[in-house]
Amino acid sequence: MKKLMILAALGTAALFTACGDDSSSGASAGCDVSSTENSVTVSISEAGYTSATTYTLTETGYKMSYSGEGSEGMPETEIPAEGTTLDQLKQIADEACKLWESAETVPAE
Repeated sequence: MKKLMILAALGTAALFTACGDDSSSGASAGCDVSSTENSVTVSISEAGYTSATTYTLTETGYKMSYSGEGSEGMPETEIPAEGTTLDQLKQIADEACKLWESAETVPAE
């Protein structure tokens, strides 16, 4: 089940990798993980675009919701993983940031 959660995080990170003209904004690029008592949010900024994935604990596992660039029309996803802990969600978020930070930038055409 842990591998499924990591796979979901990595897939989500890939969805939110922004591409564009690096000179379009002075905003700094980066990945940030923050948490509350029942959720963890991964915020990714690149080339003036920002997106976030929030993992929120539920009674039956956790749900993933999206905001920011490219999230329009993306449904909230319920992941059935009873017994998931906040620490596990933080691990998923940290892995998503590691994946994003190790990705190569593709130049805009």
